[in-house]
Amino acid sequence: MYRIQTEYLRNPDLSEQELKMHVQDLGRFTTTDGMIFDLDGNLYLGDYQNYAIVQITPDLEMKTIMKDDRLIWPDSYSLSTDGHLYISCSQINKQPDYNEGKNQRTLPYTIYRMPLP
Repeated sequence: MYRIQTEYLRNPDLSEQELKMHVQDLGRFTTTDGMIFDLDGNLYLGDYQNYAIVQITPDLEMKTIMKDDRLIWPDSYSLSTDGHLYISCSQINKQPDYNEGKNQRTLPYTIYRMPLP
């Protein structure tokens, strides 16, 4: 995972080489297909290989905050004002393209709701 402060991205005077110098390599966390930040700077993302939701704190600590076999390829998120994370799961790995032409997705699709830690 990488990050760069937006002040550098907004600076039209920086060359591409100068911009590259401000990119930080944060290391490897998990494989994901979507993420969202809360107002405290915590990053929430799905770990689709482990059917889990992961939180990465501003101090770069990673912890699994939910693990459930129903979290099949979590990829879209929303935060509510009452402190909940909403999660949709696309089940991409169950599409016919990945299963010898057979659709293994389960309908109806579900939106999950969990309290933020």
